[in-house]
Amino acid sequence: MKVVALISGGKDSCYNMMQCVAAGHSVVALANLRPAHNTDELDSYMYQTVGFQAIDLYAEAMGLPLYRRTIEGHSLDTEKEYTPTEGDEVEDLYHLLKLVKEKEGVEAVSVGAILSDYQRVRVENVCCRLRLQPLAYLWRRDQAELLSEMISSDIHALLIKVAAFGLDPEKHLGKSLAQMEDYLKQLSEKYGVHICGEGGEYETFTTDCPLFKKRIVIDSMETVIHSADAFAPVGYLRLTQMHTEDKSSVSANTLPLDTCPCQSAIDKVTEEAEYADKTRDVQEEFTSAADLTCQQGHECQPSSSPRSSLGYQWLAGISGLQCEKPDIQIQTRQAFQTLQGMLKERGFELKHVVLVHLYVRDMEHFSKVNSVYSSFFGHNPPARVCVQAPLPPGQLLQMDCLLHDWTQGIQEEDMSQRRRETLHVQSLSHWAPANTGPYSQAVRVEESVFCAGQIALIPCTMKLLDGGAGSQSQLCFSHMEKVLEVMGSHLTLAHALQAHCYVTHSRHIPTVTAAWNKKLREIHTEENSYGETEMQTGPLVVSVVPSLPRGASVELHVIAAHDDPRDRTSFHMSAEVPGCSVDWQVIQSSSCQCGTLSLHVSPCGPTLVPDIQTADPVLASLASAFQDTAQKMEGRLLLLCARVFYRSSNALAREIATRLAGCLKTVLGQRTPAVVLVPVWDLPDRRLLHVSCWLSA
Repeated sequence: MKVVALISGGKDSCYNMMQCVAAGHSVVALANLRPAHNTDELDSYMYQTVGFQAIDLYAEAMGLPLYRRTIEGHSLDTEKEYTPTEGDEVEDLYHLLKLVKEKEGVEAVSVGAILSDYQRVRVENVCCRLRLQPLAYLWRRDQAELLSEMISSDIHALLIKVAAFGLDPEKHLGKSLAQMEDYLKQLSEKYGVHICGEGGEYETFTTDCPLFKKRIVIDSMETVIHSADAFAPVGYLRLTQMHTEDKSSVSANTLPLDTCPCQSAIDKVTEEAEYADKTRDVQEEFTSAADLTCQQGHECQPSSSPRSSLGYQWLAGISGLQCEKPDIQIQTRQAFQTLQGMLKERGFELKHVVLVHLYVRDMEHFSKVNSVYSSFFGHNPPARVCVQAPLPPGQLLQMDCLLHDWTQGIQEEDMSQRRRETLHVQSLSHWAPANTGPYSQAVRVEESVFCAGQIALIPCTMKLLDGGAGSQSQLCFSHMEKVLEVMGSHLTLAHALQAHCYVTHSRHIPTVTAAWNKKLREIHTEENSYGETEMQTGPLVVSVVPSLPRGASVELHVIAAHDDPRDRTSFHMSAEVPGCSVDWQVIQSSSCQCGTLSLHVSPCGPTLVPDIQTADPVLASLASAFQDTAQKMEGRLLLLCARVFYRSSNALAREIATRLAGCLKTVLGQRTPAVVLVPVWDLPDRRLLHVSCWLSA
């Protein structure tokens, strides 16, 4: 892609340009926002202005056109999510990039953000409005590793501002990164200083790098003490005279693709899995004819759960079956019209949707569904899981939604205490896959985190990993961990209360299950704070479906709780009925006021398909499990959703699944959860169906 690089003069924006070139992009222009009235230190949340006097030399050093604009606005909208605001300094960036796009035809923007969500959100907002792809290859990189990488990549940068405990303007201004590296690491270990200066501890100016055709030479400068604080004085260098000079040699490229940090991390997490992929047993492939015709008579009826005291409610069974024509876009619009009607009846709006499960009959319709889906959600859409399922003939999609009204049951003065955050990273990086579709990576409500499905995409290219289920499971598990870490410090897969893994073949089931169990064992070993106490992590529910987005073999979806997995309570029960066994487990998180109920029905003995007459006793056993769980909750938690994964080709499984909602209505009455029927090709351990339930106060 043709790229314009946002430059401040610092090391981060420079090194991100190098990453863009390494990824095969072409930097064709530079862009910078300068302070008005030649003010060195501008009170800006967005832009580095110290050293602005030397920015013009960047164009000369790189041989590229430089576009500059004076910062006229101020930091007006300082909320976590930015809304275009007249007079805000972000709008200066919008007009600058709009001009560059018109003049240079750029397609992407190089951004040197490492940790600042404030900066990332605003740059992504501008890029979205201009239809430009943000490229933030430094995002969420380990800072110590990143600083060493910059230095070893021949970036020559000087500290031109310091503002942190342990940094002295008289001693450290003008020092190079290489000279300061060890000392910065010491400050990080002792006082928590960000090694790359992401907390505003210091700023730099780059005088040379492999992309420069000429180096910048600073002839004279003066030290300015901005704040003579006794503990953390703030000072900066005013660059008064500079020039460029030719270099003896110029690197045509930098950071070879085979040393991409993204690929290195992938190699590390998939090394063991690759061997397992090569030695796996090959089984007979599925045929889909029976699966797609056995659903006759199954009608998708919308339903809803009761609303919990915390403001949660689940809507299920939403489809576009009212349409006469089997057109995916028409059915998608109809499904959203049905959803909007259900929301209005219950006092909700689309902005209250936290999580969407979307099942499509044909993954070839994915892009058409997205084109309609995206028109209903704004800049921060809900998290989403999308897989192909053998839906009934004529039904092209099915949708269910988790809603949350964060104003439910609280006084207006307590509104600020309610926490809801959306992670919607759209920049290409080495961190985790960007959200290029109409969904967010995760939504956090209080201490519950609702994650989107993750597949094994290589973050910097957004291409699917070329590997088997073992490699893909390792990578998508790694992506999920990175998302959880951003949503809450120290969050890991061990904090999952509910985990659904979709695969495209039965032979993948033991592979992903083994990878999941291995990951949990590693977490248990690494987290010394857990000691000998067993962690109560929700079971991994693995289902075989016909297809996943991008042709992936594995997709992982997680709902996690920001609590201590040792402090969760759980109980297991089982029952035997003619031809089948019913087992269930409940896990509760008291601190997060939520929990899960997991039930599965398996045939007893060698017979895979028990007699259809078994349905009544199985349903009675399931109803008993739900009733028993409700009683043990003593009104503390409500059963909000029962997601029923059932073998679509098995008559008994279909019979139980289609009758379960009515059975639960009989025993639970108004407290009946929303029931979601998900036909799948296969389940682990010869199971006929698996019911995965979400509970909330």
